[in-house]
Amino acid sequence: MGLNALFTVLLARKWILIQAVMVGALAALLVGLILPKEYRSTARVQVDSLQQNLLTGNFEPRVRVSEFLGQQAAIAGSRSVAVQVYDTLVAQGQLIESDLEAEWREATGGELVAGNDARLWAADKLLKKLEIEADAGQSTLTIGFKSEDPSQSARVANAFASQYMQSVLDQRQRRAARNAANFSGETESLEENIEQAQRDLTDFRQQSGIVGLGAQRLENSEVELAAVTMRLAEARADLSEAQSLLRQAREATGRELLTLPLSQEIASGRQAQSRLGSVLVQLQRLNDRYGPTYPSLIEADNERRALERTILKSVEDRAEFAERRVAALEANLQQKKTEVVALQETKQTYDVLSKRVDASRETYDLVTTRSLQEMLQSRVGVVDVLMLARAVPAENPFTPHIAIIIFAGAVIGMALGAASAVAFELYEGRIRSEETVARLLKAPVVADISLPKRAKPKPIRRAA
Repeated sequence: MGLNALFTVLLARKWILIQAVMVGALAALLVGLILPKEYRSTARVQVDSLQQNLLTGNFEPRVRVSEFLGQQAAIAGSRSVAVQVYDTLVAQGQLIESDLEAEWREATGGELVAGNDARLWAADKLLKKLEIEADAGQSTLTIGFKSEDPSQSARVANAFASQYMQSVLDQRQRRAARNAANFSGETESLEENIEQAQRDLTDFRQQSGIVGLGAQRLENSEVELAAVTMRLAEARADLSEAQSLLRQAREATGRELLTLPLSQEIASGRQAQSRLGSVLVQLQRLNDRYGPTYPSLIEADNERRALERTILKSVEDRAEFAERRVAALEANLQQKKTEVVALQETKQTYDVLSKRVDASRETYDLVTTRSLQEMLQSRVGVVDVLMLARAVPAENPFTPHIAIIIFAGAVIGMALGAASAVAFELYEGRIRSEETVARLLKAPVVADISLPKRAKPKPIRRAA
C-alpha cells in the first residue's frame, strides 16, 4: 500500500482514528492520575582503582577497572548491605518496623522459614527500588533510590552509600587481620629458618677452620697456581733441551765434544771442555813426534778420556736435575690444583650458606614489615572509597508529567487506530483509487468517471 493510498484509507475511516486517539488519551489520563509520583535521589561514590600487592604491599593500577567496579556495584546492591540499611533506618525512626512486619505477613503469610523473615523481606523491597550505575572512566558508583517521598529517597540513597563504604571498610579490616595472622604464623617459621641457617654456617666455619673466606684468598691461590704452571712449562722446555744435549753428548766423540753448546749452569763441563781442547792438541803433537808408545802420550790419552767422562757426566747431571725439577713442579702443581679446587668448593659452600642466611633475614624482615602493616590497617579506619556527593531530595518527580503521558497515550492510540483502519480496509476490500483497480484486474484503466453528486431534495411547499 502506497503512501497516498494510506492517507486515503485514513481519511475515509477517520472516525476510527479519532476514536482510537481519544481512547488512548483517556487511558493515559487515567494511568497518569493513578500512577504515583516517584522521586529519585542519587549519591556518588568514588572507588580507588588501585590494588595492593599482598606480598610487597605496593600499590599497583588495576588492569580490569570495569570488572572491579562491577564487583563493587554488586557489593553495594547486595542483601547484606540492604539489611544494614534497613536496620539503620529503623534505628533512626525513618521506617516503622511494625508496619513493615504487617506488610510482610500480608505478602508472605508470616511463616518463618529459612530465608523468609521480615528483615530480609524489607531489604529485598528496598533493593527493588535501588539503581546502581558504574562509570569505569571516572571510577565512580552512582547509587540511586526511588520513593514517593523525596526526603525518604535521599535518606535511603545516602544510607546505601554509607553502608557500602562501611562494608568495604569492614571487609578490608577483616582481610588485613587475616593477613596479619597469617604473616604472624609465618614469622615463627622464618625465625627458625634463620636460626638453622646461622647454625649451618657456624658449623661449616668450625669444620673448615675458617673465620671468613674472602675473595683475595682464592685469588692468591689462583695466582700461585698460574705461576707454578708457567714455571712447569719453562722446566719442561729446559728438560727437553737438556735431554737433547745429552743425546748429542753420548753420540759425540773426540773433537765433537768441543763443539757441544754447554750452558753457564754446567761449569764443570765447560772447564773440562776447555781443558780437553788443550789435551787434544798435546796428544796430536806427541803422537806426531814420539809415536803411540810414548809414556807421556799414554798419560795424556788417559787425561782425555777422563775429561770426556767429566763432560758427559756434567751433561747427565744437568738432565737429571731438569727431570727432578719437572717432577717437583708437577707435584707442586697438583698440590696447588687440589688446594684451589678445595678453596673453590669451600667458598661456594660458604657463599651458599651465607646467602641462605641473608635471604632468610630479608624474608623475615619483609614478612615482619607486612605483618605490621596489615595489623595497622586492620585497626585504622581508612577506606579507599570517597563520598563525592550526598543525595539530596529531588525537586521534580522521576515519573513523567501527565501531559507527556497523555501525549504518549494519544500517539499509541493513533498508531493502533491507523492499524485498525488498514485492517478493516483490507478485510472489506474497498476500491478507492485507480491503482487499486489496475492492481486487482491486472489491466490498464481506460477512464475514470467520478460519482455525480446527488442534488439535495427541495422541500415540498404545501398550498395554503
